[in-house]
Amino acid sequence: MKKSIMGFLLIGIIVALAITTGCKKDDDDNNNNPPVNETGTYTDSRDGHVYDWAKIGNQVWMTENLAYQPRTVNYWAYNNNESNVAIYGYLYSWEIAQTIAPTGWHMPSKEEWQTLVNYLGGEDKAYDKLLEKGTTHWNAPNGATNESGFTALPAGYFDQRDNSFNGLGYLTMFHSSTEYTGDSTSAMGLVLNQNFQEASIEGRPKELALSIRCVKD
Repeated sequence: MKKSIMGFLLIGIIVALAITTGCKKDDDDNNNNPPVNETGTYTDSRDGHVYDWAKIGNQVWMTENLAYQPRTVNYWAYNNNESNVAIYGYLYSWEIAQTIAPTGWHMPSKEEWQTLVNYLGGEDKAYDKLLEKGTTHWNAPNGATNESGFTALPAGYFDQRDNSFNGLGYLTMFHSSTEYTGDSTSAMGLVLNQNFQEASIEGRPKELALSIRCVKD
């Protein structure tokens, strides 16, 4: 009889430990990636455009692509169709991208992109948390959660080398201010591609005109 009681007690202790461990893991996961709890808007004084923003970890990111029209060349609406700008913003050459963030904001460095991806759990986990939900803009299937509130859109890119637009619906790439080490013709940036489903920080030729997401100073 005593052995039976001791057996039941041992089983109870094991179950309790398992529950406690599971709860602790859930708590840790939630602490690592808490939901967005601070959002707002910013008005660009240059043209009156209003951008949404969200605090993700210790960073504050615009949750829309930059749509500022500079008084210069080397920026494009996708397919040269200005109606796309309201959704996707403009695609900017790397050189122009260095200079057009609004006051109080800047184009992120490679390290700032890495901070965002790390905060969201690394390349694999961050991918789903960064993309806009659904198939309004992304091609099907799209199982993204947009948990971060970043709302990445598949804006594609413009290749100045052959004057072609590519990637709308399944790909977006964002500039960074960081050049690729050892190659002054390339720069680092964040790539979100449905064909690979990773939040990858990679080098890309500067001839590619990409989207800009600004981070707060």
